[in-house]
Amino acid sequence: MLKKITAISLALTLTACANTEALDANISSLTSKVAALSAQVADLEVQQQSMASDAKAAKSAAEQAASDAKAANERIDNVVASYKK
Repeated sequence: MLKKITAISLALTLTACANTEALDANISSLTSKVAALSAQVADLEVQQQSMASDAKAAKSAAEQAASDAKAANERIDNVVASYKK
């Protein structure tokens, strides 16, 4: 009976060691994947900030163009009005 318990204990010990190595490998793999995803998220945040800045600049340019067009139309209207008088 003691020999069976010893054999079972030895088998469990060897299995536990093998599982620990596999677990360490899995943890290492997951850690590297998390690091890669973190880097991708950081890159996407930079891209998003850049796009937000570009959109803000485009909005400002569009507002300026609309203002310039309105002023030009008013000048044209004033020129046409002066010919009617």
